[in-house]
Amino acid sequence: MAPGGSSCMTVLVAVGLLPLCMVPAELLELWQPDPVLFVEPGAAVSIRCMADEGMDGAGKVLWYRRRPREPPQLLLSCIDATRDGFSCEYRRETAVLHIQAAHPKDAALYLCANAIVSKLQFSNGTVLLVGDSWRTHSWVQVLATRGSPQSPLSPICAVGASGGPVLISWLGGDRPQEVLGLGNSTELLLSPGRAGELCEVRFNASGPHIQRSTELHAAAGEHTARRMGGKEGGVTPLCGSFQVGHMGGI
Repeated sequence: MAPGGSSCMTVLVAVGLLPLCMVPAELLELWQPDPVLFVEPGAAVSIRCMADEGMDGAGKVLWYRRRPREPPQLLLSCIDATRDGFSCEYRRETAVLHIQAAHPKDAALYLCANAIVSKLQFSNGTVLLVGDSWRTHSWVQVLATRGSPQSPLSPICAVGASGGPVLISWLGGDRPQEVLGLGNSTELLLSPGRAGELCEVRFNASGPHIQRSTELHAAAGEHTARRMGGKEGGVTPLCGSFQVGHMGGI
């Protein structure tokens, strides 16, 4: 607990670690029920912020946007009129940020905050993804890494040649979803997982699926790979699964 009774938390998203200093949680709890939103360019967007009790006026509720390698930027307070295509709909226990028409440059982390005295209490945030990041040459591979000859193999989900940010989930585990590639990064996107988990990569709001599976078997030197059935064509989110046995190097 920080001096004065406030506390600090860290939000982990693709834009990095964001330390948020907050007033005591028992005073008011804020949360945004949609951790990630996918929308098409030009679509209207509504980002919700909820409170466990009434917030103290529209002028005390603020909306921030954070992009990679940038500090949080104040968009507007809920007492403001429309500003640069953004507006806020306020009720005592709900605040909704409206974006009139989303553009790819609007992809970012959006946070609501409640101003109490000289402190800001932040919510958990919503990552907005705009448009389709799948390209014809995009690819997903599940790779195996080993920290040392004695350590077990661990999977890494690798995404290359995407046209924008992607959402990565490790099914079968307890890891939160990750958004990688915000800020139009052209670098290889990597997400480490654990043995037996299924890596799911989402490039857009909808589309057919392809599954790829790589299995490592106990017999030394035995390595098999197969492509599992899926619908080809259109915008294609990819999945890769990885199951680890005990074997030598690949």
